[in-house]
Amino acid sequence: MLKNYFKIAFRTLARSKGYAFINILGLAIGITGATLLLTYVKDETSFDQFHSKADEIVRIIVVDKTGEAPRRFAVNAAVFASTLVEELPEVTSATTLFMRGGHMNFTIDGVRFAQRNYFITDPSFFEVFDFEFLEGDRVTALAEPNSVVLSENEAIRYFGTTDALGKTITSPFAGEFKVTGISKNTPANSHIKFDVLISQNYSDPQWQQMLTSWEQIGPSSYLVLTKGADIADVQKKAEAIANERMGVPMADMVDFELQSLSDIHFESANIEQSIAQTSGNKSYILIFISIAIFLVVIASVNYMNLATSRAVFRAKEIGIRKVVGAVKKQLVTQFLMESLLITLISLIVSIGLTDLSMPFFNDLTQKNFDFSWATLGEYLPMLLGLTAIIALLSGIYPSFFMTRFKTVDVLKGERKTSSPFALRKILVIAQFALSIIMIISTIVVTQQMNYINDKNLGFDDSNLVVIDINNGNVRANFKAMRTELANVPGVESVSVSTRVPGEWKTINEITAVTNNVNQQTRDSVDVFYMGFDENLIETFGFKLKDGVSFAGVDATDSTKILLNETAAATFGLENPIGETIELTSQGRSLRVQIIGVVEDFNFQSLHNKVAPMILGYWNNPAGTIDYFTVKASGNMANVVAGLTEVHNKFDQATAMESHFLDSQLANFYQAEQQASVIYKVGAGLSIFVACLGLFGLASFTVEKRIKELGIRKVLGASQWSLFYLLSSTFAKQVFLAFIIASPFAFWIMKNWLSGFVYHVNISPIAFIVAGLMTMVIALLTVSYRSILATKSNPVDSLRSE
Repeated sequence: MLKNYFKIAFRTLARSKGYAFINILGLAIGITGATLLLTYVKDETSFDQFHSKADEIVRIIVVDKTGEAPRRFAVNAAVFASTLVEELPEVTSATTLFMRGGHMNFTIDGVRFAQRNYFITDPSFFEVFDFEFLEGDRVTALAEPNSVVLSENEAIRYFGTTDALGKTITSPFAGEFKVTGISKNTPANSHIKFDVLISQNYSDPQWQQMLTSWEQIGPSSYLVLTKGADIADVQKKAEAIANERMGVPMADMVDFELQSLSDIHFESANIEQSIAQTSGNKSYILIFISIAIFLVVIASVNYMNLATSRAVFRAKEIGIRKVVGAVKKQLVTQFLMESLLITLISLIVSIGLTDLSMPFFNDLTQKNFDFSWATLGEYLPMLLGLTAIIALLSGIYPSFFMTRFKTVDVLKGERKTSSPFALRKILVIAQFALSIIMIISTIVVTQQMNYINDKNLGFDDSNLVVIDINNGNVRANFKAMRTELANVPGVESVSVSTRVPGEWKTINEITAVTNNVNQQTRDSVDVFYMGFDENLIETFGFKLKDGVSFAGVDATDSTKILLNETAAATFGLENPIGETIELTSQGRSLRVQIIGVVEDFNFQSLHNKVAPMILGYWNNPAGTIDYFTVKASGNMANVVAGLTEVHNKFDQATAMESHFLDSQLANFYQAEQQASVIYKVGAGLSIFVACLGLFGLASFTVEKRIKELGIRKVLGASQWSLFYLLSSTFAKQVFLAFIIASPFAFWIMKNWLSGFVYHVNISPIAFIVAGLMTMVIALLTVSYRSILATKSNPVDSLRSE
């Protein structure tokens, strides 16, 4: 019987090739789009889940309560984690990871290697985390003093092979290290990504002192709790222990939180000094799931609409089957088999489309998904699940709809199938409503990204090359190096600074104390601090609003500062020039004089308000110089080559690391850029699939009314009136879809834009453009079949009457 069902289904498809093509293409696109998006969602939600203790691992978060708003840090005292293991039965083990700034330079057989992606950790690291080992003993690898574990890639880079156990690498600052383990490269879905792990038992007195200090903050700490432990209860106990050890004053300033390992990827964006190199966005996960659902629903609705519209042409077939003894169950099964067959063929087509699309999708999402015959088994559950869902969504309603025909009526030729408010029309409206929501969202997202790209940040970020300073010799001789950098052809100016815009998570923060004359009080305000030299205006293009910059300031004078407008307003200084304030940082204080005010500039992303900022002179003790910023023009490749030559002259131990500042700032909006493109692709696919179905419906509508059109032409109807007759119904449905979609799109985009402090207003233009675009595309889709019908000879359509 099953074989017979499929045989009939194949014959039916062979007789209706156009119908089959439209359905297969629409369903294949829906499956492909959903597969790509759900692959991304699956990867994002799988972060850190490969660890066997993933459900029991938590990270310690320190909450700073001293400012206007609490700030959360992923670092704490190294001794805290080990103390909790000793005193709390709910904590079974712990490990710490310390990420030191800058490079660790290694020398191997006279060849120097600059290493940035490294951590200092303890022997318990591989007890807490399940990173795979290739060589060595994971239990004892980091127990030896001055031992290191290398990743597979790094072992090959250093030694040309993973067979590197027992070999040594040398650091000019930390001495000689022995390789005691080789681990597999860290998985892409891990928030911890390392190339080198250094045992914390290495010979550095300052480091050893920090391991036992409650005052010094440094590493990230992870705890393994007992199964079923109440995180909130453990958190309270941990806070009590910390307060007891640190004393009451410190307890008044900080709180502690325990963050589940599964939350780190999605909830690290606003946690400072987190070792997570990337962070996920739950709102985008929901958006991508929604787009995947939209595509599946739109493709399924296509099938339902086309299947039910074709019912009038299969009515006699159904009637004859009933006459010869077919029961409802058999008819329903027959139509479900047709739906399943079309969906299975669509699945095969979608596998090819997914394979072709995956490289583009990887570029878009900065992932490395592998879709090939070798990995097809990993995707089969998702593909088969989508196929089953689509087959059921597409097949159930048409099956029951077509089996409701009364045998006597259909054999007489009476084929009433629906009322003016049939489900088919509702489904068409729903299809286009979903498409319109996506088009409106795409337009608004594009407008916001254009706004971000065009917004005046308060400085000129174009053609700025930022060079890291990773050597004490360079810091000591920065003036000589700055002079030589300025002499490179194409270089317009050079400035040194402690930080640069775009590095807001690591920008120094200090406390400014001002005298409030009106209230006769001393007000303390936490502000951001960046140190510059006298070339900051020329290099960055900051706009001086009042006073003077550092040009002409005595090189030995560290007491001159500039404020941004927000800082001046925060301090309540109407005429700040010449006023003095006191800066405090890490127990040190310095009274400084305000010599100028610069216009506000966005050193953070546009998700954040401009915060109070103090710009100090380079020799201010609040910060050390870490960057050269070079303003250049002309051939940038030649300029960078010249800068590299100068750098290597002053720093022979470290390879030059540089980047363009505008690229660094663009990283703030990488997730939004990705979402923007996915919106565009999703909107394009959804409208395309919807129009495929609309084309099929138009074709069957024309076929159903061909005799009516012939009679109208005989009676004198014009081609225009016939075109209007055929197109107006679809136009009304698209217009109604627009009315329904608009408030939903407005609500979705309003919530999305609320994540930006600086954003565009939702304009009626976005809705007008989306509505007109959808209407024009829909009418163009319908017009081809409608125009052919209006030009046909009425004799051909009425010949059989």
